[in-house]
Amino acid sequence: MSDMTPERVLANCGITTRPVDLDKILRRYRILKVNLPANDDVFGAIIRQQGHTLIAVNPNQHPNRQRFTIAHELGHYFNDGYDSGDDSEHVDGDFRFHWRNDTSSKGVDWKEIAANRFAAALLMPEGSLKADLARFFALNRDNIQHLAALYQVSRLAMQFRLTNLGVLSPDFDPSADQ
Repeated sequence: MSDMTPERVLANCGITTRPVDLDKILRRYRILKVNLPANDDVFGAIIRQQGHTLIAVNPNQHPNRQRFTIAHELGHYFNDGYDSGDDSEHVDGDFRFHWRNDTSSKGVDWKEIAANRFAAALLMPEGSLKADLARFFALNRDNIQHLAALYQVSRLAMQFRLTNLGVLSPDFDPSADQ
């Protein structure tokens, strides 16, 4: 397991502004981004072959969904040893891969949970987010949507991040006028 945190990745890439420049991260770590063939069941994949790493994304997904998928796959890259060059698992020859699909978001697999947390921290860095939060008197659906747009993530991803940071109550109801 790598000791690369989202904060360290951002620092290594010199990223201090929002939205996070994922292409800069991919270039820094020599990861190629490619499009998957159209498939509604798969959001993305990370593939390690012969010392090269690819992150594949579903081009039919919303751009914010694609950003989260890339960040999620980066979570696997750093957390699950894809950055080590080790091809300890092989499927279809020389491939080591991990798929991102609907099951990944259900919160039942600790590697998926860790990759989702990595993605959230990478795309919505705590320091930057808390500085932006200081501008609001209260958090409501519109303010959460505004923050989501600033960070180019979904409103739901922003809501989860704010909840996980302890800024938003877990029982926050976005449909209620708050």
